[in-house]
Formats: sequence, C-alpha cells, structure tokens
Amino acid sequence: MVGFGPFLEVLDNPAARLARACDGGRAGAHLVVGRDMPVTWFGAVERVVALQAQHDAALVLGVGVARGRELAWVERAGFRRVDGRTPDVDGVVLDDLDPLGPERRDATLDADALAHALGVGVSEDAGRYVCNAFLYLAPAALPVPVGFLHIPPAGFPPERLLAGLARLVGALGPDEPRAPTS
Repeated sequence: MVGFGPFLEVLDNPAARLARACDGGRAGAHLVVGRDMPVTWFGAVERVVALQAQHDAALVLGVGVARGRELAWVERAGFRRVDGRTPDVDGVVLDDLDPLGPERRDATLDADALAHALGVGVSEDAGRYVCNAFLYLAPAALPVPVGFLHIPPAGFPPERLLAGLARLVGALGPDEPRAPTS
C-alpha cells in the first residue's frame, strides 16, 4: 500500500498516515507493507515500481486524499488528460500524461470487489490531479493488480482497511494474487 505525502495546503496527508499505520499489519495471513509516495506526476509510479519489485508484492493499492469528499471511494479508472493548471510538488504542470496513450485506463484490481470488501462506494472519476495520474500510469507500469482508494480529509481507519484487504484476498481464487500490498 502506498499513500500520497504532503502537497499544496495538505501538509499532513491522511493517505500517508494510513499507509504508515498499516505498515507491518496483517491482511489475513499476508503482511502489509505501507509506504509514502511523492505527489508528482511520474515520481509516484517510479517509487511504486521499485517498491513492488523490492517486496515482490502481488498487488498494489494506492491511497490519496479527496479534499472535497466526506466518504471513501474506490476509483475505477484514471484518465490521460489532467488538470493543466495545478503543479505537482516539484512545480511541474501537465495537461496530458501520455499523448499516445488511451484516454482511459481501468484499475487492474477489481474496483467493485475492493469497494465491497472495504464497505465503500465506487467512483468513476479520480479527478485530474496526481491521484488520477497514479491510477492511469501504474496499471501499465506494474505486472500486478493495481487499485486506488480515495479517503476523506478525516482519514480512514487502518483496522477497517486491513480487515477489508483480508476479505478481498480471502475472496480471491487460488490462481489470483494473494499478497495484498506494496
């Protein structure tokens, strides 16, 4: 599991706090590795690729804060076109993540199954900032299922996330990835 760190006026990102709180926890029989990732267009995915390889994780869950939401939502897809106005933490402004790529990339971790396991809803729009960029770029960069959870500014209980991940991996068939996080 990877949670976004500070950005703009979010100096203590609840997504990073959630990832750190889950680090070393268990999702059923599986160890959870929780780390921060930078709020950069491409740096987050670079970090996750390295972490996935280092820990040989069988799936990756990204977590970000949705400042305008009061509930947590699993995101179904990321989109190629992004904000075009708001810089990442390195000051980079983009409007297109990959001019030759598809308009949309779906999460490769079943969004409905993850949402059901966590007891949250599913969203069709991850926004047009770095969370969206993660969900657009990571499924193409990683050889394992990738999902994304947006949490509200108030946070999300780590014990609820770990229990939901345990339900998710318990529901996977014997040929599906069993390790819950990177």
